[in-house]
Amino acid sequence: MNPFGNLRAPQGGFDIRSIDDGAPVQNVRSGRGKAVLIASVIVGAGGFALGAGMGIASVGRANMNTANHAAKAVKTELDAMQKTLSQIGTAVARSQQRLAAAKKEPVAYDPQFIADLKSIKLEPRPNTATIFRVDYYRLPDADVDKLFNYYYDTIALYNEVERHVRRSDNDAEALKSYAEKSAGATSKNYGVVFDNGGKIIVANLVEVGDQVCKNGSKECGADQLLGFKIRSGSGAPWVDRKTGSKLDAGNLVPLKPTPFMDAVMTGSPDQVRQESYKQRVANIRTLLAQITANGKDLMEGITKDAARPDMFAPL
Repeated sequence: MNPFGNLRAPQGGFDIRSIDDGAPVQNVRSGRGKAVLIASVIVGAGGFALGAGMGIASVGRANMNTANHAAKAVKTELDAMQKTLSQIGTAVARSQQRLAAAKKEPVAYDPQFIADLKSIKLEPRPNTATIFRVDYYRLPDADVDKLFNYYYDTIALYNEVERHVRRSDNDAEALKSYAEKSAGATSKNYGVVFDNGGKIIVANLVEVGDQVCKNGSKECGADQLLGFKIRSGSGAPWVDRKTGSKLDAGNLVPLKPTPFMDAVMTGSPDQVRQESYKQRVANIRTLLAQITANGKDLMEGITKDAARPDMFAPL
């Protein structure tokens, strides 16, 4: 019943080895494999390039957004600084108006100016973490330079205002006394007359009075001027004395009034404190003008940077 029952194995057994006919073996699938490999490389390179491009673009947008946030933070700090600077500027302007109305020089002693400066809150100082520890990526270099200069000038102004208030408070009595004496004092002019009658030439200090003119008046131009009335002391009589462009014996040489000469003539130690007061006021005015000039361009640039909208950045 078994159909294979009558089969017998060939003598020597079955030989399942392949027959080598001398022709090379051909791989019918080799061409397809190369195509797949090339396609895979192309797709992989394209995917890498696309991913890298998207990553770079995303990082760029993220940096742009960080710069926008930095500009907003800096602008907030600058707005607070501007408010304080505006108060200082107002105090300076009002002092100038009062002194002008009183016909005094712009740096003269003004106690109300000290009181106005005291009322200005200078603390806390601008936040350096906000100004110097933010990411300035993509912010214009010019704005960054102006920001640093603006900050240091502002701190210098704050320090000068505090020093001025402290020193003026300490010298208040002396400043007030000198101002009262100056208001009641009559301005005097002085000169020197050279005497060459001895072995050496000596100079005599004299008080200079009215002009002596060719037409007999008390005021005239240089072409009509003959000289001045002078006296060697407060009780001495006035006499006429010639003047000119040459240092001839007996000619008067007028002295140009200066703060140092005023201090010497008045003999008041309060003059030194007054000159120090004037210098501090001049420093405040100079710093304020410098900050105001630089602050306009800075605020325009930072305001523009802070107004930029954020960009979508998935990373």
